[in-house]
Amino acid sequence: MSKTDSDPFSDLEKPKGPSPFAIGFNRSNGDPMVYGGLFVGAFLVIASIVADMPELALIALAPLAVAFWHYPMLDRRVPQLGANADGFFVERIGFIDWASIRKLELRRTAVRNIQLASLEVSLTRSLADAVTGPQIFPVWKKVMMRNWSTRREADGTDTLVIRLHTLSADPEQVLAQLRTFRNV
Repeated sequence: MSKTDSDPFSDLEKPKGPSPFAIGFNRSNGDPMVYGGLFVGAFLVIASIVADMPELALIALAPLAVAFWHYPMLDRRVPQLGANADGFFVERIGFIDWASIRKLELRRTAVRNIQLASLEVSLTRSLADAVTGPQIFPVWKKVMMRNWSTRREADGTDTLVIRLHTLSADPEQVLAQLRTFRNV
């Protein structure tokens, strides 16, 4: 092929703007809690049957509940955080309108030698009013761990606090990608 036979669309510009993204939990964070809880719970149930001690079966409920609570950390099918032109996505909330976001701020803390990072999303109104596309999820997920919490401010707005250290992406990159969407 000569230079004149090349693709006629090669001169067109690539679309500009931020690219959509979605990230999930860093699976290695949830493995010990889920599999450890299942192992200890199963061990206690088996010991209860072998020793004929029903009390051990009741005690097994605690580690099994811990495994159930942390199970979302293993679920790779559902992203925990994402963004596109429609808005900012948070699992079990849905899409938050970009116009409803006042400020995005990264907070870092340390517990001993463990670095923790969270994203504080200050909204211009309440969270219920800021959601443009609510996510539908099974009822049983209401009693499982979620990666966010809300805080009501004195002016009636909400601040969404999302733990980023549990996710499979660098917190600074997540913040940079979100700011590019917000500034468009």
